[in-house]
Amino acid sequence: MKLSLCTTCMGRTHHLKQTLPRNLADNVDWSRPDDVEFIVLDYSSPDDLVEWITTAPELKRYRDAGILRFAQAPGQTTFRHSHAKNMAHALASGDYLCNIDADNYTGVDFVGYLRDIFRRRPNAVVATNRFDSRLNMGLYKGSMGRIALSRTNFHLLGGYDESDRFRGWSGEDTDLVLRAARAFMRPVWIRDRQYLRVVTHDDSERIRNTDFSDAEAELAKISSLDGSSMRPLVKYVLNRAVAPRVANRGEPIGAGTITFP
Repeated sequence: MKLSLCTTCMGRTHHLKQTLPRNLADNVDWSRPDDVEFIVLDYSSPDDLVEWITTAPELKRYRDAGILRFAQAPGQTTFRHSHAKNMAHALASGDYLCNIDADNYTGVDFVGYLRDIFRRRPNAVVATNRFDSRLNMGLYKGSMGRIALSRTNFHLLGGYDESDRFRGWSGEDTDLVLRAARAFMRPVWIRDRQYLRVVTHDDSERIRNTDFSDAEAELAKISSLDGSSMRPLVKYVLNRAVAPRVANRGEPIGAGTITFP
């Protein structure tokens, strides 16, 4: 069983410099290096991502072994979460795919944890519990993008929804989990918080480079879904409960130019 951990980056290299070397060290078993890969997609990041990831000595052994795979999506002007994630997931060669946000630490042997789950429940969707308010604060705030499922099921669901309803910061990850559950893929919540630590930062970084018209409204949206009140979360779940199970129907996902430096 091969696992692909997929990360997108636009202006978050300062976070990736903290998380990626640790995540690689915590998850690569050199006795079976072909069992895991880390996909990093440069979504037109305006910082030093390319220089760092292609020259950093601490990443060299992973690059040389083909464990760390780096690609670029040139010409992107704003960060579109669903499109970027679909692009990264399309590059993956693993049997199971997992999104890892750039500011997320996986914890030690997170891939082993996923393997154990998928051996027992191959059609599970593994995700952070949206209704656990403890995961929306401090060392865990920002871990809600952690979602893993089989590559087959990811494509059966049409990937992340790229429609305009998910413009800006908009919950495309929760939507994917809901659609998976409605398609009878059993949700498995990540209960061990050692796998869900993040680089802490303020909400303004979450919306930077995204497409929005009102920053205050965007920040208010983040606050409303922080788990301190169940009403907004329940309302969101109910609204998405009637959405099509398959996203982007009839349209290719993650379309666009990809280059490999």
